[in-house]
Amino acid sequence: MIAWRMNMKRVMMVAILFAIHCTVFTASAQDAQVAKIRKLYAEAKAGIEQKKKAELPPNETVVSSNYMAPGAGPIKDVTHYFYDSDFDEETRAYIYTPYFITRKYNVGPVDFYEEFLFDKGSLVFYFCKTESAETRYYWGPNGFLREMLKGDPILDDAFAARLAGDLKAAFDKMMNRDY
Repeated sequence: MIAWRMNMKRVMMVAILFAIHCTVFTASAQDAQVAKIRKLYAEAKAGIEQKKKAELPPNETVVSSNYMAPGAGPIKDVTHYFYDSDFDEETRAYIYTPYFITRKYNVGPVDFYEEFLFDKGSLVFYFCKTESAETRYYWGPNGFLREMLKGDPILDDAFAARLAGDLKAAFDKMMNRDY
């Protein structure tokens, strides 16, 4: 009986150490992916600023909407799409792919600012800020990686990903005539 308890303690200790090792390894891999996304973000922002300082127009499309929403009053929504263009030999046309989207809008008296960063067409980063809260979400090749919150979450990661997909689909219809 005593030998059996000793073996169980060893098995439990090995299992706990293995779980700790897996957690540390996963966290380390996530940290590396988040660092890569942050670098991509810095490069995107720097590239946009560089073109503006050189007085070169960045590939940018701006969509502005002003409308009245019941219960919220007047809403102003301005979305900036920054994109790359590639020539498609098969269709003999340019294909435009957004890599960075910013959106500024209000709902009643609350102002929102959002950023969406894409890598090779996939959402990798979402940022939303109001006067009292900030939300950051990171995605990697295997899905959701991490959230960083200041204050209450503004919206959840699934809705942020769906919103990014909707904005990207609207861009495709507008710029690539993908009807």
